[in-house]
Amino acid sequence: MNAASPTLYDLVRKSGADSVAVIGLVKNAGKTTVVNALMEHTPLRFGLTSLGLDGERVDHLTGRAKPRIAPPTGTLVATTEGSLARSGYEMEVLERLPFHTSLGDVVIGVAGGEGCVEVSGPTTLSEVAETARRLRHHGAQTVLVDGAINRLGSAAPRVSDAVIMATGGMVADALDEVVEATVATLDMLQLPQADATTRSLVDSETLDSSRVVFVDERGASSTIDAQTVVGEGVTVAREVERRRTKTLFIAGALTKEFVDDFTRVLPPRLRLTVVVRDATVLILSPTTVSRFGRRDIDLRVLDPLRVLAVTANPYRLPHAYNPQLFFRAIVDAVGDRAPVFDVVHDLASAACADGDRKATDRRTV
Repeated sequence: MNAASPTLYDLVRKSGADSVAVIGLVKNAGKTTVVNALMEHTPLRFGLTSLGLDGERVDHLTGRAKPRIAPPTGTLVATTEGSLARSGYEMEVLERLPFHTSLGDVVIGVAGGEGCVEVSGPTTLSEVAETARRLRHHGAQTVLVDGAINRLGSAAPRVSDAVIMATGGMVADALDEVVEATVATLDMLQLPQADATTRSLVDSETLDSSRVVFVDERGASSTIDAQTVVGEGVTVAREVERRRTKTLFIAGALTKEFVDDFTRVLPPRLRLTVVVRDATVLILSPTTVSRFGRRDIDLRVLDPLRVLAVTANPYRLPHAYNPQLFFRAIVDAVGDRAPVFDVVHDLASAACADGDRKATDRRTV
């Protein structure tokens, strides 16, 4: 038994999280391997679902065989009828949910411990959140929500209590680029929460109805009539200047187009705090997010994400990185912001008694 996997599981168990999103930064980042390792090493009962499709036989990008999802006996699985049929997986169905997808209805069942299953869950965040609740109703002690960086909604606070971020050698072409992308993504996921005084400037009802709220230096708030900020970067930037805004609250998604237009039109040296609901509303790359900082814009969230751990997978084509070298590079870059694990090569960054972190080969402990 690998030591790193139980250690990662212990971290999940002790977190008290009812639902944990496992987010892969790219295909072949090792997300499915992490999910399998967690399920394999727990004496408790996991639930499993997905925002999208996971556990398919073949990688559609490379044509290579992929790791399959093999839930242990007793695991509660929420997937679609089509995925069950396609994977030839048999399980005792406990409930059919009122969520319809292109692969059929979503069903909840008990894994028998034989074979592998393709997991394709519901398509909206509210449905995923309800699916997780139903899995817990049937006895799941922690629900794993399989996701990806392009399905970041699975990490939203209303869906999951915590996040595990899986990075790997396929994230970029060179190791230094992999490290840079990993840290930039972690920066985005760990955007700081706005302080209590800032959060008190707007109530959720106003933000839901107005989508954009401008607060000036006197604390006076105003709104514009907008259903979304998509495509409105220029308009919002001009209103920020006109209304002498110090804090800007935005509900809904932020896109690259908005950020490009907003930062281009916003006057230079204008100091501004922008507050969004949480990091999952950022439909843009971590590099684009960093553009706010370069313009002295302080980007904050109302609801922070809780990143439990980062997992590292040295796999890449045509040749994998040296596992120890790759792991050390990720650990050094992440620092004390999150523990790092490689569940395949039995590596874990361990917390020292004095609170520092060091990279440890758990096979030698």
